Amino acid sequence: MKDSENENDLSIKQTLKKMPEDVEERMQKLRDALDEISDRLNTAVTEAVEGIEKIAKTPIAEDKSANALRSDKKIMHEHGKLPEKHFQTRNSLLTDLFDEAKHLRAVYNIWAATLFLLFLHTISHDLIETGTVKFGFATIFSGFDDFPQVIKIWLLMALSSFAVYPVHSFWAHKRLDYKPNSMRIWDNLWLLIIIAYQFAFLYFPAKAVSSARFPPPSALIITMEQVRLMMKTHAFVRTTSSRVIYHKPHTEGREINYPGFSQFLYFMFAPTLVYRDNYPRTKIIRWNFVISQFMEVISVMFFIAFLYERFISPTYGNYGREPITVHNFVPKLFSSMLPGMGMYMCGFYCLLHAWFNAWAELLRFGDRLFYRDWWTATSFDAFYRNWNIVVHDWLYTYLYKDFYEIIVPGNKHVATCAVFVISAVFHEYILSVSFRLFHPMLFLLFGGVGYPLVYITRKTSTNFGNLFLWLLLSFGNGLLLTFYSMEYFARLNCRGYGDEFLDAIMPRSFLCNTTTASNSSFVE
Repeated sequence: MKDSENENDLSIKQTLKKMPEDVEERMQKLRDALDEISDRLNTAVTEAVEGIEKIAKTPIAEDKSANALRSDKKIMHEHGKLPEKHFQTRNSLLTDLFDEAKHLRAVYNIWAATLFLLFLHTISHDLIETGTVKFGFATIFSGFDDFPQVIKIWLLMALSSFAVYPVHSFWAHKRLDYKPNSMRIWDNLWLLIIIAYQFAFLYFPAKAVSSARFPPPSALIITMEQVRLMMKTHAFVRTTSSRVIYHKPHTEGREINYPGFSQFLYFMFAPTLVYRDNYPRTKIIRWNFVISQFMEVISVMFFIAFLYERFISPTYGNYGREPITVHNFVPKLFSSMLPGMGMYMCGFYCLLHAWFNAWAELLRFGDRLFYRDWWTATSFDAFYRNWNIVVHDWLYTYLYKDFYEIIVPGNKHVATCAVFVISAVFHEYILSVSFRLFHPMLFLLFGGVGYPLVYITRKTSTNFGNLFLWLLLSFGNGLLLTFYSMEYFARLNCRGYGDEFLDAIMPRSFLCNTTTASNSSFVE
């Protein structure tokens, strides 16, 4: 190797001797410049390698923004404060996965094809057995019977919710005219008024649903909107009240940073339950996307009607007209797991993905993280946090944080328990009012079983934890579908207790049998 280098140097020298002196000088300068560049490159590469090795040997090598976020959270925890919800422009998880992952889109297509084949199987079965075909239209039309009345009740609820803004604005600006002692009386008076309003808002729509005897789908619209509007008004009042109370007129002036009505109105329709004066917004409305999402909502509604006609009504429609034994109860329970899980998945996709994305696109609402990848969760703690981000954010911001920071400072177990109890109560309230029955299985499963599972499944392994989660979800949804279907049809097929109060609070399916069965409709 050295001999070849010496020969090359000798040949270069001989060539240089033959060249004119000026050319020789230029070539020498070029050679010196190349040598200098080579030395600098070697030095730069060496420094870069040493820097990389130094970083690799550092115990913690993470993103500075992540470290800063952890530091902020740590400081907030040390001061008894919890981090706030931050909105940013982002798509729903399934939207990105369907666009980027062809394999997941194929799974979606396989699922749709399977449902279509099941639909064809049911059509052929109905044609052969009865000579008629059920497409779900009868269930849809009967479920939304007297829909104009539903719209009237919704409009009254919405108008009363909009009235919160001028009333609350009057309180906020008027309190500046009072001295500190009078201001406390003024604040307590309006606190009592807003609490009375919330109780009235809870009572009158429920009374209207009970009096009008709406079918369950129509009643669900009213009760779910009732709870949504209550959560919205609470979020607005809770957020702006803190801003008003901590305002210092002597140093900050009498002008309060109070939101305008347009900001309040946008929040009342935006797909979020956490109030902010402003949200990240997209630039345009993709009308094709809006139409596709609403079409998916309609398709899911017909599929749920199909599940009802195909699985629920034939299985439980005669409940109370036939003997109830272990032999016919257990098969019904296990046969309800598949349609129960199907309805659960349909409800998730219809509401949290299609419906919310359609309204977010219409309102150009940027933050569309309505759920996370709850289907990969290995614990119930992760499942509850990721399944419904919209409701979870409200529970975290206006219940958990208030309990943790104000009511029971630093006690996260009491705060968590309070969140589970209140959430379970309102879930049970929606079902009880919508179906006009009281059968607190959801409350028992959600609050009595779901809460301990948060702590039990925290340290489960990845594979077993996810499998265990799906098994309990399937069994739990089948159990809920079984008990609520039995109670619903028991109130259609069986006589009551003869007492209005007992009929309201006692599950009729407990005593419903062939001796008390009746072909008449629901007896109050």
